[in-house]
Amino acid sequence: MNTPIIDFHTHPYLTADEFYCFYPEGFVPSPAQMKEDLSKAGISHICGSVLLKEKYDEGRGFGYLKECNLKALLLKEALGNFYTPGFHVHPDYVKESCEEIEKMNSREIRLIGELVPYMHGWNDYSNKGLQDILDVAESFHMAVSYHTMPEEQEEMEKMVAAHPGITFIAAHPGEREDYQKHLERMKKYDNLYLDISGTGLFRYGMLAYGVNEVGSDRFLFGTDYPICNPKMYVQAILQEPITESARENIFYYNSRRLLETLGML
Repeated sequence: MNTPIIDFHTHPYLTADEFYCFYPEGFVPSPAQMKEDLSKAGISHICGSVLLKEKYDEGRGFGYLKECNLKALLLKEALGNFYTPGFHVHPDYVKESCEEIEKMNSREIRLIGELVPYMHGWNDYSNKGLQDILDVAESFHMAVSYHTMPEEQEEMEKMVAAHPGITFIAAHPGEREDYQKHLERMKKYDNLYLDISGTGLFRYGMLAYGVNEVGSDRFLFGTDYPICNPKMYVQAILQEPITESARENIFYYNSRRLLETLGML
């Protein structure tokens, strides 16, 4: 297959401090090693937010997340056109988050997330602070990648429904029950996409089922690298019983269209 691959869900790293790998022994955590790893899997472009291995510290306030965002900008300088940064916001810091949105927008960065509430001291997608932040993000027509939290089904739906001017990307299909809820929401909201990283794709036929239910236009390829092995996700897409045009959409064209719409490609 000659189609390029855009990985919409990664957590890139500058140093070992951001190298979110469960088995880091033997790796050389550098942007060059990361690009080599992903390129060997056929991936030509990545998106995603930086995570710190250091546990979130409320005492640092929004400074913790600003450090993640700064490192994403530094990675953009190092990786150039290989990388589209995502950045973090936090509902306890509405003013600071909105300032970060305006700053990133001025740099033509319009991807928020992946948001990972459980890592950053919050867990409610209906939180008023988050809604205020999303109102500002919507005014800039941004996209928001968010970690799926199974216990937040109603809250996730309300978030998507309340902001039709934001493109939302749900991260991780999950097992069948959660996956079916994703598909039900995708049928209701045209501004909702699903990236196939994390749990789910290893269940053979999962993607073919979803394509039959909602079409192939709103699935995005993602790996969650370096948490997950990127080549396994590539091979899983190749093995799924879907058409070549659907495969090309998921590997490349859906993400390219979204990034072009956001003015980031």
